[in-house]
Amino acid sequence: MLKWQRKGRSISMSDYREKKNARLLMAIHGLQAEPNQQWEDRLMDALNHHTEFYVPMRTVGEGQERKPAFAVVEDKDHNHFYVLFTSQEKAKHWTKGLETHAVLSFHQVASMALGDPRISGFVINMNTENFILWRQFIVNCFHQNQAHLMGQDPVQVSDAIEFSDPVGDTKELEEALAEYMRDDQNVTAAYLVGARQNDKEFNVCIVSHVGSIQPSFSNISVLGRDFGGNTPLAVMSYQNKKAEDAVRDRMPFYRRPFVL
Repeated sequence: MLKWQRKGRSISMSDYREKKNARLLMAIHGLQAEPNQQWEDRLMDALNHHTEFYVPMRTVGEGQERKPAFAVVEDKDHNHFYVLFTSQEKAKHWTKGLETHAVLSFHQVASMALGDPRISGFVINMNTENFILWRQFIVNCFHQNQAHLMGQDPVQVSDAIEFSDPVGDTKELEEALAEYMRDDQNVTAAYLVGARQNDKEFNVCIVSHVGSIQPSFSNISVLGRDFGGNTPLAVMSYQNKKAEDAVRDRMPFYRRPFVL
């Protein structure tokens, strides 16, 4: 095991990761005790910047077909979750030493989950915290991180949102998005609506897609920054339960042509 020497004592990499995940555990315990926006913001910050998970896995297949298979659990409603742990000890206790594990950042394991429509989210520290991160929250984390990388204030779609007609003149934005989407085979249709949340107005691009949300959503966010004027742009999957209400009686500004 890799160890670091510091002031006369050794620090194992596993101990380092467990300490690194302390912010995440603090946010989880805070949300479990008193759910509020402050703890949710801390959770998102920890996931985006301070977290590495131990993910139980085994190798399946033979020869060139060998590939990793990550542990998945199912709840009573038949939702499927990747199982993640914040310490090596908790991971070993759950697997009883029968499986190995990978060490992955939040964004690495999130990319895998969002690329598989069968996965509803993560369960963190099975049998102790039993904390579930649902798919939409994972998407919101991605959007927040992408916005920070682009120097923008992140827009997160929450329950307290009201949809409306698009905000401002969106002709240039729609044209730029449609031009991009014609070359993105992942996008089948897209709608643009206005929204109001926490006294802030912004536009939302609701995207119907056939595969993972990335890199399509990141590219759409970049176009929103470049062609959206002074109005922020959020991106929402058509698979989101709020999307149906948002686009009811509206026509998409882009739809992939049907080809025989």
